[in-house]
Amino acid sequence: SNSRKSHSAMFVRSLGLLAVGSAGLDLKARFEQTYAAVVASLSGNFAAFPAKTVQQGAHFEWESSDDTKWTAGFFPGLLWQLASSTGDSTFEQAAANWTAHLEQAKTRTTTHDVGFVIFGSFGNGWQLVGNNQTYKSVIVEAAHSLALRYSPKVGMTRSWGDINDNQHFKVIIDNMLNLELLLWAAQETGNSTLRDISLSHARKTAKYWTRPDGSTPHLCVFDPTTGELQTPCTGTPQGLAANSTWARGQAWAIYGFTMMYRYTGESEFLANAEKFAEYYVKASGKDQVPLWDYDAKAPQAFKDTSAAAITASGLLELAVHTNKPQYKDEATKIITAIESDPTMLAKDGDQAVLAANRHDCDADGCTIIETDYYMYEALRRLEGQFPPGVGSGIQVV
Repeated sequence: SNSRKSHSAMFVRSLGLLAVGSAGLDLKARFEQTYAAVVASLSGNFAAFPAKTVQQGAHFEWESSDDTKWTAGFFPGLLWQLASSTGDSTFEQAAANWTAHLEQAKTRTTTHDVGFVIFGSFGNGWQLVGNNQTYKSVIVEAAHSLALRYSPKVGMTRSWGDINDNQHFKVIIDNMLNLELLLWAAQETGNSTLRDISLSHARKTAKYWTRPDGSTPHLCVFDPTTGELQTPCTGTPQGLAANSTWARGQAWAIYGFTMMYRYTGESEFLANAEKFAEYYVKASGKDQVPLWDYDAKAPQAFKDTSAAAITASGLLELAVHTNKPQYKDEATKIITAIESDPTMLAKDGDQAVLAANRHDCDADGCTIIETDYYMYEALRRLEGQFPPGVGSGIQVV
């Protein structure tokens, strides 16, 4: 349908709802300063994509991956955001250079993460800086590559494993984010099949990944032949244990279902997002920055700013869609907690802004690229800088 659905919070009201306080302003400037230096340091090596920081002498510096790692789109995506916020052509040119080196991922059918890789880079370039037709064609081709991992029998796109594996069909909660690639392509080209795939996947995720208390498992494995669940869904391998809750997985659920509502206007997805958000708020403690897994105990009780940053960004959008300021308040609480806690921030001279991703990169001071990407996105959203379709009526695909 091309009809527009009315929206509970029109854009002007959304800006009122999300009026900028002091939260995040110093942090935002720090991002701009830090990444100007990173671009100057790394420019020329455009086929290497910062993935995590490692200690080099006194400082933490980016260790890069090639274009096959699932996180490869986040660094150019962050640069597109910086270009949009600052108007600085240096960020824009750098974003374009790193983005160009991801184009070959558009034909990749071996992973669901083509969504993260292509939409994070080309998608941000299209939305934030200008409607580049080359970018559009790359995104649409990538969406069709991802669609090849869809099984009508299971009703989902396969996360892990070979496209022809007829023994196991593995799906992880992270896959919710890859649906944006399909939804955007459906919206731009009118391809209803891509939209239907996204709707089916999201509804199956709501059915199988929602525990009674609103927490989430990480992995569910289906029988490719029958489409039935093969084994009970488990909190591992990313989480601590079978019945535990991996905090970043919970964040993906909040963000992913909020994004589904943005593209479809289907209220069921808003209800899903709110249930997952309710668990996060209740379980994440006073500062709303959770441990990497909600059941983690000492000596593995590490805070996780990646889950917090993803959630902060998702909650700011959820506040607009629901017209509930408490979600904005929770997001602000997360941002304020991080910027006021030295253990959650990288040190001066480090190549990242946030820290406290020890579970993922093995040191208290290390950072994974998605943490900085989603935190900067959250800071932009705090100022009212949302993607198209948020706060101004929803374009239903």
